[in-house]
Amino acid sequence: MSIAALEGTATLLDALRAALGADGLLDDEKSRSFYANDVFWQPGIPPLAIALPRDREEVAAAVRAAHAAGVAVVPRGGGMSYTKGYLPERPDSVVIDGRRLNRIVELNADSLYVTVETGCTWAALNEALEGTGLRTGYWGPLSGINATIGGALSQNSAFFGSALHGTVAESVLGITVVLADGRIVTTGSGGRVGTRPFTRSGGPDLTGLFLGDNGAMGFKVAATLRLHRRPEHADFLSFGFATMQAMAAAQVEMARARCVSEGFGIDRTKVEHSASVNKLSDGLKTLGNVAKAGKSLFQGAREALSVATAGTAFLKEHNFTLHLVVEGRSETQLREAMQTVRAIGARHGKEIENSVPKVMRSKPFGPVRGMLGREGQRWVPIHAIFPLGDADRVVAANDAFFAEKRGFMEQHGIIYSVMTMTVGNDFFLEPAFYWTDEITPLHAASLGDEVVKPWRDRPANPTARNAVAELRRATQELYCSLGGVSWQVARDYPFREILTPETWSLLEGVKRAVDPQGLMNPGSLGLGR
Repeated sequence: MSIAALEGTATLLDALRAALGADGLLDDEKSRSFYANDVFWQPGIPPLAIALPRDREEVAAAVRAAHAAGVAVVPRGGGMSYTKGYLPERPDSVVIDGRRLNRIVELNADSLYVTVETGCTWAALNEALEGTGLRTGYWGPLSGINATIGGALSQNSAFFGSALHGTVAESVLGITVVLADGRIVTTGSGGRVGTRPFTRSGGPDLTGLFLGDNGAMGFKVAATLRLHRRPEHADFLSFGFATMQAMAAAQVEMARARCVSEGFGIDRTKVEHSASVNKLSDGLKTLGNVAKAGKSLFQGAREALSVATAGTAFLKEHNFTLHLVVEGRSETQLREAMQTVRAIGARHGKEIENSVPKVMRSKPFGPVRGMLGREGQRWVPIHAIFPLGDADRVVAANDAFFAEKRGFMEQHGIIYSVMTMTVGNDFFLEPAFYWTDEITPLHAASLGDEVVKPWRDRPANPTARNAVAELRRATQELYCSLGGVSWQVARDYPFREILTPETWSLLEGVKRAVDPQGLMNPGSLGLGR
C-alpha cells in the first residue's frame, strides 16, 4: 500500500472513531480476519475495519465517512450467511456490523404494526411481543437466536409462519435505509410528512427495492412489520413417506388447502447427520420446554413423556418424514384443519409420532447447532423455490441429479441430505452437504467453544470444500434450468446471467441512482463491479 493510501486509511479510521467512539470501531488483525469469513466461504478479504454503530445517525456518519474516502461499505447482520453476503469484495472496505441497532422503536397494537431496528434478532422481537397476543406473519428462521431482522430482509427468509404467510418480505410495511451517500430514507407511508408507517401502499413500491437486495442498495436500519393476532390453538402432525415424490405431493396438497402454519420434510440422512434433529431427545431441558408448552400441566407432562419415549429412532424407519404445525383461532377451526391435513397425509404416507414439531415449537429459537453435523462435520445448504405445480417434476430431476453425483460425493466424503417446505404458494427445496473440514472462529463464536472443542484442532480440507463448492454450483445451475428462483443470491448464486437484458439494465439503473460510485456492498448481486 502506498504512503498516500496509508494516510488516507488513517484519516478514514480517525473519522470513524470520532463518529462512533473508541468502542465503535475494530481494526485489529484478529477482528479483521474474523469478519472475512462466512459460514461456508473462507478465507476472504479482510476489511480495513469494522464499524459498530449504535443508531441510525452513527450508521449514516460511518457511511458518509467511507463515501468521502471512496471506500466501500459492507452491511452485516447476525453472520449466518453462506453466500458471501457480507464478505468484502475489495480490501478497501469497511464492514458495518448492525447488531447494536437492536431496539423496538414502536409497538402499535391498535394499528397492528411494529417498528424495530434491524439489528434486533427474531428471538428478541418475539420476546418483546409476548403477552400482546400478536406476532408477525412470518416470525423468524430457525437461527432466530442469532439471525437479525435486517439480515432476513436483505437475504429474504422463510420458516416460522411461512406456509401461510410466505417470506419475510410479505410482512414488511416499510423500511428506513441509509443510502451510499449517507442519506436516511424511509419507504412506505412512514416516509410521508406526518403519517404513521401503517401501509406500504401509496405510489410506487420503493420498499421492494431494498428487500432481497443482499445489501446492494443500502444499509437497512429499521423496518415496520405487519402484526396479526396470534392463533390461540395449535396442534402437531408428522408423517412418514417411502419417497420424496410422495412427501412433496402431500405438501403441495396441504399448501393448496392452506391449513398448515409451518412445516418441513427431511430425509433419513438428515435425521442421521443433523445435530439439530438429534438434539430433539436431549433430555430434561427439552422435555421441560415441551411440558411448559402444553395447554395444561397434565397435558404438558403427558406430551413430554411421549417425546421422551419416542426419541428420534422412529424417524429412521421412514425414508422421508414431514413435520407440521397447524393453528386455529378456535378449537373448532383447529379440529377441522387437523382433519383436513391428516386426511391428506394419509393419502400419501403414514402418520407417525409428532414429537419433532412439538419440540420445535417448544423452543423455536434454540442454539444454531445445525451449523455443524452431529460429529462436527461442516454443513452448507443450497435452495430454490418453484411453482407448486412443478414440484413432482423438480423432485424427480433432483433425485436423478444426485444419483448421478453419488460417485463424486463418495470420492470427496460429501454427505447429501435434503429438506422441503412450502412457502405460501411456492415449493421450497433445500439440499445440504456435510463434509469433514476445519472449524472456523465463526463456528466457535456462534456455537460456543465447548460445543466445538472436540473438533477444534481438525485440519483444513480445501479439496473437499472445493468439491462442495463445485457441487453447489452444479445444483444451482440445475435449479435455474428447471425454472427455480433463489433468494440469498449475494455473490454465490447465478443472477445476472439468468435475467433478461432488459431486466438487468433496469436493475443497474436503480443501483446507479442510489449508489452512483458503486460503494454499497460492491459485487453483491453482481452489481457495482
